[in-house]
Amino acid sequence: MGVCWGPVLRVLVLQAAWALGGGQVRYSVPEEAKAGTVVGRLAQDLGLEAGEPEARRLRLVAQGRRASVEVSGASGALVVSSRLDREELCGKSAPCALRLEVLVERPLRVFHVELEVTDINDNAPLFPAARKNLSIAEFTTLPGSRFPLEGASDADIGANAQLSYTLSPSEHFTLDVKSSDESRKSLFLVLTKALDRETMAVHRLVVTASDGGRPALTGTVELVISVLDANDNAPQFNQSVYKVQLPESAAEGTLVVRVNATDPDEGLNKEFSYSIISSVPAGNRDLFAIDPKTGEIRLRGALDFEDVRLHELQIEARDKGTPPLSGHSSVELEVLDVNDNAPEVWVTSLSVPVPEDAAAGTVVALLSVSDRDSGANGRVRCAVWPASPFGLVATFAGSYSLVLREALDRERVSEYEVEVRAEDGGSPPLRASRGVRVPVSDVNDNAPSFAQAVYTVLARENNAAGAELARLWARDPDEAGNGRVSYSVAEGVVGGASSGVARRPASSYVSVDAESGRLWALQPLDYEELQVLQFEVRAVDAGEPPLCGNATVQLFVVDENDNAPALLPLAGGGPGVGAPVSAASGPVSGALWAWAAWGAPAGQVVAKIRAVDADSGYNAWLRYELWEPRGKGPFRVGLYSGEVSTARALEEADGPRQRLVIVVRDHGEPARSATATLSVSLVEGAEAALAAGGASAASASSASATNVWLVVAICAVSSLFLLAVVLYGASRWAPRAAVLSGPGPATLVCASEVGSWSYSQRQSRSLCVADGAGKSDLMVFSPNFPPPPPGPAAKETQPEPPALLDTAAWALGGGQVRYSVPEEAKAGTVVGRLAQDLGLEAGEPEARRLRLVAQGRRASVEVSGASGALVVSSRLDREELCGKSAPCALRLEVLVERPLRVFHVELEVTDINDNAPLFPAARKNLSIAEFTTLPGSRFPLEGASDADIGANAQLSYALSPSEHFSLDLHRSEGYRESLFLVLTKALDRETMAVHRLVVTASDGGRPALTGTVELVISVLDANDNAPQFNQSVYKVQLPESAAEGTLVVRVNATDPDVGSNGEVLFSASNAFPVRGLNLFILNPKTGEIRLTGALDFEDVRSYEIQMEARDNGTPPLSGHCKVVVEVLDVNDNAPEVWVTSLSVPVPEDAAAGTVVALLSVSDRDSGANGRVRCAVWPASPFGLVATFAGSYSLVLREALDRERVSEYEVEVRAEDGGSPPLRASRGVRVPVSDVNDNAPSFAQAVYTVLARENNAAGAELARLWARDPDEAGNGRVSYSVAEGVVGGASSGVARRPASSYVSVDAESGRLWALQPLDYEELQVLQFEVRAADAGEPPLCGNATVQLFVVDENDNAPALLPLAGGGPGVGAPVSAASGPVSGALWAWAAWGAPAGQVVAKIRAVDADSGYNAWLRYELWEPRGKGPFRVGLYSGEVSTARALEEADGPRQRLVIVVRDHGEPARSATATLSVSLVEGAEAALAAAGSSSSSGAGLRPAEGGASAASASSASATNVWLVVAICAVSSLFLLAVVLYGASRWAPRAAVLSGPGPATLVCASEVGSWSYSQRQSRSLCVADGAGKSDLMVFSPNFPPPPPGPAAKETQPEPPALLDTVGQF
Repeated sequence: MGVCWGPVLRVLVLQAAWALGGGQVRYSVPEEAKAGTVVGRLAQDLGLEAGEPEARRLRLVAQGRRASVEVSGASGALVVSSRLDREELCGKSAPCALRLEVLVERPLRVFHVELEVTDINDNAPLFPAARKNLSIAEFTTLPGSRFPLEGASDADIGANAQLSYTLSPSEHFTLDVKSSDESRKSLFLVLTKALDRETMAVHRLVVTASDGGRPALTGTVELVISVLDANDNAPQFNQSVYKVQLPESAAEGTLVVRVNATDPDEGLNKEFSYSIISSVPAGNRDLFAIDPKTGEIRLRGALDFEDVRLHELQIEARDKGTPPLSGHSSVELEVLDVNDNAPEVWVTSLSVPVPEDAAAGTVVALLSVSDRDSGANGRVRCAVWPASPFGLVATFAGSYSLVLREALDRERVSEYEVEVRAEDGGSPPLRASRGVRVPVSDVNDNAPSFAQAVYTVLARENNAAGAELARLWARDPDEAGNGRVSYSVAEGVVGGASSGVARRPASSYVSVDAESGRLWALQPLDYEELQVLQFEVRAVDAGEPPLCGNATVQLFVVDENDNAPALLPLAGGGPGVGAPVSAASGPVSGALWAWAAWGAPAGQVVAKIRAVDADSGYNAWLRYELWEPRGKGPFRVGLYSGEVSTARALEEADGPRQRLVIVVRDHGEPARSATATLSVSLVEGAEAALAAGGASAASASSASATNVWLVVAICAVSSLFLLAVVLYGASRWAPRAAVLSGPGPATLVCASEVGSWSYSQRQSRSLCVADGAGKSDLMVFSPNFPPPPPGPAAKETQPEPPALLDTAAWALGGGQVRYSVPEEAKAGTVVGRLAQDLGLEAGEPEARRLRLVAQGRRASVEVSGASGALVVSSRLDREELCGKSAPCALRLEVLVERPLRVFHVELEVTDINDNAPLFPAARKNLSIAEFTTLPGSRFPLEGASDADIGANAQLSYALSPSEHFSLDLHRSEGYRESLFLVLTKALDRETMAVHRLVVTASDGGRPALTGTVELVISVLDANDNAPQFNQSVYKVQLPESAAEGTLVVRVNATDPDVGSNGEVLFSASNAFPVRGLNLFILNPKTGEIRLTGALDFEDVRSYEIQMEARDNGTPPLSGHCKVVVEVLDVNDNAPEVWVTSLSVPVPEDAAAGTVVALLSVSDRDSGANGRVRCAVWPASPFGLVATFAGSYSLVLREALDRERVSEYEVEVRAEDGGSPPLRASRGVRVPVSDVNDNAPSFAQAVYTVLARENNAAGAELARLWARDPDEAGNGRVSYSVAEGVVGGASSGVARRPASSYVSVDAESGRLWALQPLDYEELQVLQFEVRAADAGEPPLCGNATVQLFVVDENDNAPALLPLAGGGPGVGAPVSAASGPVSGALWAWAAWGAPAGQVVAKIRAVDADSGYNAWLRYELWEPRGKGPFRVGLYSGEVSTARALEEADGPRQRLVIVVRDHGEPARSATATLSVSLVEGAEAALAAAGSSSSSGAGLRPAEGGASAASASSASATNVWLVVAICAVSSLFLLAVVLYGASRWAPRAAVLSGPGPATLVCASEVGSWSYSQRQSRSLCVADGAGKSDLMVFSPNFPPPPPGPAAKETQPEPPALLDTVGQF
C-alpha cells in the first residue's frame, strides 16, 4: 500500500514555521456578536489547503469553559456559534482571552488559538435591592450622623464601570461618596438636620447611580427612612380602683375583672403588659392570674369566705420602652358567702365495748357537731341511724350524747355500725356523717349444748387401740373463754351380775379429746365380751361461772369372724367322739367313731357331727363338707345338718372300716373351719345294732330338733337381709324432697357382713344350738343424727331513724362557763376554778376523771388533776390560735365519768401589743428613668402588716428626707390603706445614679413598735450616645491557605451609655463581592471576624466588609467602619491534566511513533507556582512529546503484544514549581486490539484415556482443552475428531473409523462414547483431535488421544475339549451370569495310591488379569471323599488309596470360578469309574487312541506328554500370578511413599506427573507400553495384561498477568470409568 507523502511534508514545514513565529494564532471579537460572525480564517492561517479541513477533520477543543465559537467544516473559518457574553465568560477579568485547541487528524496534530472577547456597555448599574429601609430616632440622632449605604455594581469593565451617585432633594439628608485606595467607592447618607416624628414620620429618597459608558446607563434605589418614636408617655388606667363582688363558690378560671390602660406612644413604647405587683392579704397573690396582654384577671384557686372576705390587688401596666414607664391601679374583690361547708362531726369520747347486759340510758359516746358557715347555712340538725338500739341526746349547742335505748344481745348482734348524720339549713342543704363502731362485749349467759341427746356409735370388734370411734360437738354461742368448750367422759359402769361380765368403768374402754370432742378407743373391743357400751359425755365452757351440757353415747360393737367352729361332744358324753378342740385361727380336728351294718340301705344315718361357733349371724352359720374320701364313696354328709348317712347300700367290697374326714366351715370373711375324722366300722347287722345301743335314740331326736331350729334361724336371717337390701335400695334411689337436707331426724342404714337392716327401735334375737346356751347374735337400733350447725342468723330489720333534733334553741338557755386570759400568759397561770364552777365536790375531779377535750385546735390549757382548776399548759399565742379574728374564743369540752357527762367551756384570749409592723421585704428596688419620668408620678408601695388587732394594729408611715420623693397614704372606704411613693423633682442619672430611702411604719400600741423597709431607686439611663469604632478602616492580609475558623480581625466599639444602651452588637451590613458575606462569620458580641470557608486568590484577591455596631437602646443607635481583607497567593492549586483527544484501541501491530492521545496541562497559580513539568508512567511503551505550552502528545515508543499485555493504564503526572510542589495525574486507559497471531495449542501432545468396557452409549470419557491466547473470535476454539482407522488384517478386527466409537463436543471439548466398548473386541483406540480458532485466517492445532479399554468381568470360564475333539465332554456352554456345565468321564484302578492324577479339568476365560485367573473347587461330594482337585491346576487326583468300598463309580462336581467381581463360574461333572488295574489300563489305552472328548486317563503311554505339557502351563501360570502380585505390592508401596512422603513446594508447579492406574488386580506404574500373553495348553494365546505409561498434562498455572489467560485443569475427567 503506497503512502502519500505530500500532505505530511506540508504539515512538517508548517510546524517548523509555526514554532519560529510563536506557535499561536490570535483573534479578537466583541461580545454579543451575532451567531455566524466570522472571527478569522483559521484553516488558511494554519496553512491548510482547500478541502483539507474537512478531510482531516479540523475541529475545535475548548479548555474548561464553553467557547461559543466553532470551526466551519467546509471553509475552515472560525465563526461565532452562540451568544458571546464577556461577563459570563470572564467576569471582571481583563483582558478576556479564551485559549482554544484545534485538532487535525491523519496524522493527529494540535494547534493553539487565543480568542479575545472585548467589552461593550451592555450592563446598567445595579443596586443590591430596589428599596432600602432605614430607622433613625427622633431628637437623639444628632446632625452629622453618617449611615453607610450599599453602592451599585456594574458587570462591565473599564470606563463602562465608572459610577457616579446623586440624591433626590431633601433638607435633612445629603450623600457622601468616599473613594478607597483601590478605586472602590464607599457611599454614606449624612443627616444634616434633626428629625421630628410628629412633623414627618417617614422620609422617602431616591439614590441614582450612572456609569461612564456612551450612552450612560443608570440604576436607582429608594431609601425609606422611618423616624423612631421616643418613649415619653406612661400607660394610664381608665379607673384608679376596680370594685368587684364574687361568690366564694366561683369556679377556677372565673373572670374577676378586666382592667384597661392606654399609652399614646407607638411601637414598643406603646406596647405594655399587665402584672399583679402585690396583694392584701400578701399570701393570696397566687390565687389570681392576670393575662399580660388583655388585662383579664381570673381565679386560679378557690375563694373561701370563712378564710378571707376581702382581697385587694395592686395592678401595674408597664410598657416596653427603654426605659420602660408604668401606670398603676387597684382591684378590690369582696367575697360573698355561700353554703359551701358541710357540717363536721367529731367523736370527742367513745366508751366501747358495751357489755351486752348494759342498762338502757348508758352513754356510749360524746359527739361534737359544727358548721363553718353562718346564718341558716350554719344551723345543723342531727340524727342517728339506725334508730335502734341507740339514740342521740343534745347536751349543749353542737354537743350530743350517743345513749343506749334497748337491751343488747351479743349472740344476736356482736357489733353495731352506727352512723351519726348531720344536715345544715342551707339551700341546697349539705350533709355529713360520722360512723361509730360499737362492739358488744360478751357475758357468759349460754351453756354448751349438744346437737342431740343420744349418740349411737358403731365400732368393729378387735379394733386398734387409739382408733377414732366418733366426733362429738357441742355448741356455745358465747365468745372467747365463754364459748371455749372442753369435753370429758362421765364415769359409768359396764357389766354386772346379770350380764355375766365384770363391772368396769366406761373410761377404761373409751376416752374423749378435751378440745376436739373426738372419741377414741382405749383398747380393742370384743363382741363376745361386750356388745353395747353406754356412757355420758360432758361439755363445759370456760366462763365465770362455767356452764355445762351432757349427751348419752351408745356404743355398739359389731361382730367380726374371729372364732372358728368348735366340735361338741355327744349328749351325755361317751367314747365315740374325741375331745373337742378349742377355737383357733387354723382348722381344728377331732376323732369320731361310728358303726354301720353290712347291707344298710342308702340314706341310713350313721352319725351326726355337732359343732358350734362363738360368733353370731353369718359368722356362726356352719356348713359341713366331706373332704375324704372324695368321689363316689359309700357315705355322705348333710350340708347344714352334719348327718353322716349311707350314700348307697353297704357291701363287703367296701372293706371292714371307712375313714371319713369332715370339714366344718362358717360363712364369715375370711371363713374359719374345723376338721373332724370319723371312723366307720362295717360290721354285721346284729353287731351294729348292739354298738349303736340305746343312746342313739335320744341323741337322734335331740339333733333333729336342733337342726330344725338352725334352718329356721337361717331363713329368718336371709329374709331380713333381703328386706334390708330392698329398703336400702328404695331409700337410696327413690326421689327425695328438698326438706330431707334440712335439720331433722334421719334413718341410719347399718351395713355388716350379713346384710343391711333398718329398725325404728332396739330389738334382740337369740340363737340357740341344740342344748347350748342361747346368745344374742343380732343387735339393731335406730341411730340419731345430730342436726347441722346453725347458720348465720338473719339480720333484723332496722327501724327508721327518729325525727331530727333541732340544736338551735338549746344555745339560748346558756349552760356554759366562760373564762378570759391574756395571750402570752405563763405556763401554770390559773384561768378559773373549773371543778368548783361545775359543782363538783373535793376529790370528785380525780375520781370521776375530769378531763378536757379541745375541738379542732390546740387549747394550750389543761385541767389540774388534784384541784380541778383550768390552768395554762403551754405558750398561748392569740395570733397563732385565731389570726386576725376578734374576739378569739376557744370552745372546750370537759368530760366526767361515772356517769359520763359533758360540760362546755368558752375561753377568750385577749390581745397584747407583741407584734411589730412587718414589711413584705427588708428592701424594695425601684427603677425610674431620668428626664422622661415627670414630677407627680406615683409608684405604689406594699404597706406593712401587723398581726395584732385593734389599736395595736393601727399603722402610720414616715419617709427619710429627700428632695426628689415624698409619701402619700390613701385610705379606702373599707379602711384599707394604699401607700404611694410620689416623685417631686425630675431625676438626673449623671448627678445621682442611685437613691436610697427608708420608710418607717409605727403601730398604735403602748409603747409603739416600728418596722422599716429600704427603698433602692435606680435611675435608668437614656440612650443618647451611639457606639464608636476605634478605627474607621481595618486593613488585614491573609494567605489564601488560611484554615476555616482563622481569626481575620477583631473590631472594637465603645458606647458611653450603660445597661442595654451600652450593650453593643456587631453586624456586617454589606460586603464586596457580595458572596464575601458567606465567607466570613462575625461574633456579634466580641466583634471577632473568622473565616467560614476557603479563600481563593485566583477567584477574589480583595474583600471589603461594611461593619455596624448597634446598641440595644430604644431607639437603637449605631456606628460604622470598614474592614479590607487582602488575599495573598499560595501554591494551593495543583496542576490540571485533561485528555483532549484519545485514539483507542491501539492495534497490537501499530508502528512506533503512533499518537495515542493529546493532553492539555495547566495550573491556576502564577509565577513559579504555575510552571508545570510533565512525565508519563510507566515510561515504556509510551512517551510524552511537548507540542506547545501546556499541550502534550502521548505516542507509542515500542511494539505491543496484546497476549502479553492486553491493556495499559498509563498515568500522566504533572508537578508545579511551587514550594512544596503540588502534583496531579491523569490516568489514560489504552486497550490493545487483538490480531489473530496465535494458533490453538493443547496442553499435551498425547492424551491417555481409560474407559471401562460395556460403558453406556453417550458416557463422557474425558475433557480436552486447547488454549488460544487471542480474544473474541480469534481465541474462540472449536474441536473435531480427525478421521482415523481402527483395526486391520494384523489385529483381526474389521477396519472401522474412530468417529464410529467416539465423538468430541465442538465447544466444550468433552469426549463422548458413541457406543459401548468391548475389551475382547478392542483394547486400544488411537485418534487425533483438532482444535481450530475463528480468526481470519483460521489457525489450528492437533493432539493424539490414546483410549485404553479396561476389562470388566463379563465372561464366565469355558471348559475346553480334548485335543482333536471327541464325545467325552459335553459342548462348552457360552458365558452367562449362571454357572455352566459339561459331562466328563475318567477311570481309576482299585488300589491306586494317594496323589495319583486321575484327570485334569481344562477351562479358559475370555477376560484378562484377575478376571481370567481361574480356581477349581470340588463341589460334590463334600467331606472326606477319595478324590481332590488342584486349586489352580484343575488336576483331579486321589486323596487316599482307592478301595472296593468306594463303589464302582464316583461322580464328582467341579466348579471352575474366576477372580472377578462379581465372580463367574462353570461347572464340570466328572464320572470316575473304578475298575481293576488291567481294565483301567485297557480303558486308558482305548481312550487315548479313540476318545477325544474325555479327560486323560490316569495311566497310559499317550498321557505322559500331555501331562508334562499341562504341568508346564501350570508353572507359567503360577509365575505370572507371582509376578502380578509382586508388581501389585510394589505399586502399593510406591503409591504410599508418594502419597504420604513430604513434598517440596516445587512439586505443585508445572511438570510431568506419573499416573497410578488402579484395577481389580492391583496397581501398576510403567514407563513404556508392555504386553504379556497367557497361553493355556494348546489354546490360542491372548493378551491378559496391558499396562502403559499415561501422559498427564501439566497442572494449571497460577494467576497470570492480564495478558495471559489461565489454563484449565490438566487431569482428564474419567467420571464413570472406575
